Amino acid sequence: MNTETIFELISQLRHEIATRYVFPEVAESISSFLKSKLRDGGYAACDAPEDLAAAITDDLRRLSNDEHLRVRYFAEPHRPETEGDEVREQNDRQKHVEGMGFGIARIEFLDGNIGYLDIRELVELQRSAESISAAMTLLAKCEALIIDLRKCCGGDPATVAWLCSYLFKARTNLSALHLREAKALVQFHTHDWVPGQRFGEDKPVYLLQAHYTFSGAEMLAYDLQALGRAVVVGETSGGGAHACQFVWLTPHFSLLLPEARSINPITQTNWEKVGVKPDVDVGAEDALAVAAKLARDGMAQA
Repeated sequence: MNTETIFELISQLRHEIATRYVFPEVAESISSFLKSKLRDGGYAACDAPEDLAAAITDDLRRLSNDEHLRVRYFAEPHRPETEGDEVREQNDRQKHVEGMGFGIARIEFLDGNIGYLDIRELVELQRSAESISAAMTLLAKCEALIIDLRKCCGGDPATVAWLCSYLFKARTNLSALHLREAKALVQFHTHDWVPGQRFGEDKPVYLLQAHYTFSGAEMLAYDLQALGRAVVVGETSGGGAHACQFVWLTPHFSLLLPEARSINPITQTNWEKVGVKPDVDVGAEDALAVAAKLARDGMAQA
């Protein structure tokens, strides 16, 4: 890694964090540290760009205690989006999400007419809405629903609201976002109308978690738990409650930058650093079996 590339990268990183990171006082501390480390040649020992990205990420997370902050290196240069498009890490974002089923890994009907939905990413709503609607319509006639978030890395708050719309009849407020400089909250709520069939609000829902469960997946679990709409089964989740945007620092280095904090209307707080606590605390590997038994036992007693 040459000195000029490192200087350009760190300079742009300091600017983005100083002006946009969710907590200004933390941003100032990070910026000062990066300036000092750059001046002292602290990243000069990084021979490969991947090593540089990893070293910067380690510093960012240590200074902020924020697992969302992340720098990545891509050998293929980023192709700028068309004006107005959302910035993404993949040049082929549509192809990427199509290849992962728009975040839906599996739909299954378990014994006892229990629906099972395995979600790996809550892909941005403009790409995933049709697939989520199809999945929820397919599962609408089940007597209970298990949503598996154990391998879900997070995603779009708007997609969380879309999915939640299939679990309620009336418009329901979910977590809002408070941007660093904004005076008003960005409020998320369920939709008055969604295509297909709703699962409804009277049948039981179980959410499976692992420590890996993070960000938007935690928002889904936290909001439904706070509303008493779902039983959370598994491990305490990872604890990332800040909404993020992707920023390209250079054509080869991206930054995942937390810009807003979540505020739930019921708890008036969020799950940052503490995670979503399960209602039924079991190992992630046992969560599906436990949730299925809870569902069957509940239906037998009804």
